[in-house]
Amino acid sequence: MSYLLIVTNLYCNHQCTYCIQQKSSLDVRSNPKRVDVRALLAFLKHNRISRSVKLMGGEATLHPDFEKLMAGLWELYPKIVFTTNINGPWYRDFPAALEKMKSWGHKVKWNTTYHPAWMELDLYIERIQAMRDAGLWLEQVAATDTHELNPDEAARLHDAGIGWKLQPFTGRNPEGRLVPETWEDVTSGYPLLYDPAKYIRHYEEYARECEDANLSDQDWRDEWVRCTTSRFLIGPDNKVYPCHRHLYAEDPRYAVGDIHDTYMKDFNVKWNRWLGRWTLPCDTKCNPCDFRVVKIKPMHKPTGMSSQAAS
Repeated sequence: MSYLLIVTNLYCNHQCTYCIQQKSSLDVRSNPKRVDVRALLAFLKHNRISRSVKLMGGEATLHPDFEKLMAGLWELYPKIVFTTNINGPWYRDFPAALEKMKSWGHKVKWNTTYHPAWMELDLYIERIQAMRDAGLWLEQVAATDTHELNPDEAARLHDAGIGWKLQPFTGRNPEGRLVPETWEDVTSGYPLLYDPAKYIRHYEEYARECEDANLSDQDWRDEWVRCTTSRFLIGPDNKVYPCHRHLYAEDPRYAVGDIHDTYMKDFNVKWNRWLGRWTLPCDTKCNPCDFRVVKIKPMHKPTGMSSQAAS
């Protein structure tokens, strides 16, 4: 099944040290690129890549034409999966933002992540509760398992009853090591959230095949490989990419085309419309989020686990 994603902009109002887009998102001034909404909607109207579309940034609500983009996608797709930190300027008048969210109805699935260094925990919980009370389709309420999330905050998120889950961190830790490579990298301070017997496998392949696109000096393969991917990713530079690795690195050599080419006449790789995938040569390693062999799925906190147990 094809995977259609629009990355509207790489700049963000947060500056998380563990962000997989780190170099692109640390400073708004360093990356002013933003997707051309008019060209994008014209391209998608002609090329129905998938029946649903995923939308993210950076923080996509920072795009000056964010609402225009949402309105256009709402007309084209039965489902929009929107990833947001619910903490940018668009949310400052939260009651007004909530009314806009409600007007989009159940076509929009909301994915949110709590970032401890950049948002007050009580505010995050308050907004999530308001969204749930409004009947929004709120699927992801998560925090990433990094050193910035302490057990106290994790327990409060759980006790708030907002459907919180912990996400494993994939990428490079503060020491520069690609993780996870061992079971210890995953359990962190929350061992009851994961089941190693069921969900962890293929670490050797992961360590060999993956490098973080932003921080690695070892992201090149020894030889070219034939890559097959169903990812159709549109970046803020208006180029189409086959994977996150090349989009986040903003390396136009690996772009397959541009959305201003509405009919894909000059794309340098042919999109297989029947199978919904690219097949192309590549000489770089994968970003962790592109590497599908490794399965690390979070489990819900066991019923009855108290705040004291979490700490």
